[in-house]
Amino acid sequence: MSVAFTGVGANNAYALDLYMDSKTKQIYAEPGPGRVRLGNFERVDEEATEEPKTPKKTANSKGDGDQIRAVEARLNKKIDALANKPKAPDDAKVTLGAKGLQFQSNDGNFKFAINGRLHADAAIQSGDKFVTYNDNDPSNGSFDPADEEATKRDLDSGTELRRVRIEVAGQFFNDWKFKLQPDYADEQVRLKDAFVKYTGFDWGEWTIGQSKQPYSFQQMMSSNDMPFMERSLEYAFTDVSVNRAIGLRYDHYGRTWTAAAGIYGDTATRQADSAADDEGWGASGRATWAPWFKPGELFHVGASAAYRVPQQGDKTVRYRNRPTHIDHFYPIDTGNIGNIDDEVFFNAEATGAYGPVSFESEYNVAYLQRNGDGTEDAKFDGWHFDVMYSLTGESRAAAYDPKDAVIKRLTPNRNFDLAGGWGAWELKGRISQVNMNKIGTPGERGGRETAATLGVNWYLNPWFRLMLDYTHVIDIDLGTAGTSRALLEGDPSDLDTVQMRGSLAF
Repeated sequence: MSVAFTGVGANNAYALDLYMDSKTKQIYAEPGPGRVRLGNFERVDEEATEEPKTPKKTANSKGDGDQIRAVEARLNKKIDALANKPKAPDDAKVTLGAKGLQFQSNDGNFKFAINGRLHADAAIQSGDKFVTYNDNDPSNGSFDPADEEATKRDLDSGTELRRVRIEVAGQFFNDWKFKLQPDYADEQVRLKDAFVKYTGFDWGEWTIGQSKQPYSFQQMMSSNDMPFMERSLEYAFTDVSVNRAIGLRYDHYGRTWTAAAGIYGDTATRQADSAADDEGWGASGRATWAPWFKPGELFHVGASAAYRVPQQGDKTVRYRNRPTHIDHFYPIDTGNIGNIDDEVFFNAEATGAYGPVSFESEYNVAYLQRNGDGTEDAKFDGWHFDVMYSLTGESRAAAYDPKDAVIKRLTPNRNFDLAGGWGAWELKGRISQVNMNKIGTPGERGGRETAATLGVNWYLNPWFRLMLDYTHVIDIDLGTAGTSRALLEGDPSDLDTVQMRGSLAF
């Protein structure tokens, strides 16, 4: 930027302080926010500098020209110095807004944010009584029906803090990012995310530490964003073996596609029985494509695969599912399946949105390769189909994150307030099924269940929402009694659950 002054005369001149906006580089005659003083300059009326029709040389014309050039040089030097001045990295700004509490250095190279979530749940369950066994060993589900006393019990109703997390995340030296996220749940504190990510390459990002393995739409979606309180039934087996773990992950993405892969050991909490045992290890990958993605409209497809070898000292796996997180009884349960060589998982996903209507569906299958006398390989699978409708007009397409290939939670067009704002209202429905009976060894059949869920979500603002889910069990087969540890008395179609949640996320 350069500044030029017209001729300067002896008359009508006076001193003027000039200021430049540090962002826009505009010049002002008055101080103000973000304006830097350039110095004191002489201003001359335009009429005094107008060139007469018949130019006349004056005694001081040469002096006026020198003064003009001196003023121009001085001002331009000030402007150039300010424009090229490096920002002080030690200066920081603090903001508190929709993205939580954030700190940022003046040069933008360092960022730090404090985020969190609180999920407070309540559940009411009704239906038939289950026959269980008092001496059941909950670690592996073993019991002897001939010797142990049977008892009847109802499913549990109550309240709990489903999740309490305080998260710190940030950026350092521009290209490096980190995240630490402990979680309080089940009266225990566990570490969820703990990783460092490098983003400086044009051809992808690398993550090292404990993070989610790239597998399936519902697993990659945050619990803050899921339209239902819990993931679907087939999450029973993906949750066990294809979840967070310590490893190395690579991500690459464009506007409408993503590709991710990683290799992993165990979780941050050591799973091997002793220090002499080798941990389990695995690998996973996910690819997605959104061939139709524009304002208010979305169609997305994806596929995932994963491989897992169990730890050396305990080559067993156990898949199970319970009606709610509050209840500690698992009506479908494989018990411990031993002699596992490896597990192989496949997933297919599709999601879409058209205006206020959206859907999400997945199919998951798990293959267990086994060895040893009297054992058979297994194939467990499941699927779900979800549909959502925003009564207040918000579109889930607008919440699609092309980098992670998931849909974030709705942002209300207008927050709830006493002046007439209603927030965002969303109706939802789901049908899902899981089948853990497809195993050659009869005593290890874990059961099959089909269930339907209806509900409503109220997003009062971007931070807080209320959720209501009603789930009805359409059909349930408890599998082999020797491994499910339970019998159902009466009609299984009488099993109903109502869950409620207040969800704070910032």
